[in-house]
Amino acid sequence: MSGYGTYDKFTLTESLKDANQTAIAVDAAPGDKAVFTARQPMTVVGFGLEITTTYADMSTAQVVSLDKRPTHNSDTGREELAAITLAVGYADGHVYRKKFTAVELDVGQQLVVEQKVQGAGGGSLAGGCIPFILWYPRAEVAANQSSLHDLT
Repeated sequence: MSGYGTYDKFTLTESLKDANQTAIAVDAAPGDKAVFTARQPMTVVGFGLEITTTYADMSTAQVVSLDKRPTHNSDTGREELAAITLAVGYADGHVYRKKFTAVELDVGQQLVVEQKVQGAGGGSLAGGCIPFILWYPRAEVAANQSSLHDLT
């Protein structure tokens, strides 16, 4: 079949299987849940959550955010890029994403997934999600990346 143009192709490998991903439970304590370090210049354009357990019986909604850390392992200058509030009825297998104005990351800068608000509710409280980031490589001269060092 033709007519749709040429698309990039990606491989799903063992390391990307669902069982290797850690879901954030609705009632997880607030705090940082995942940190990703840019190993190449990149442009980040969105943040999303794959629902792994249907959300039910929340009186306080879970909120998960994506933050940018401009300095490796430091919260100085940390800024929130997007936040997603999870709602009762968000069903297992559904994907929610939030796009935002492109943000550039240099080598060594970080993205942090944070549980901002712990979900709470009654005895049948349920919900869980796996975060993901929408990004693409950014062309950049290696000399402009102060944290990138080529060895000879």
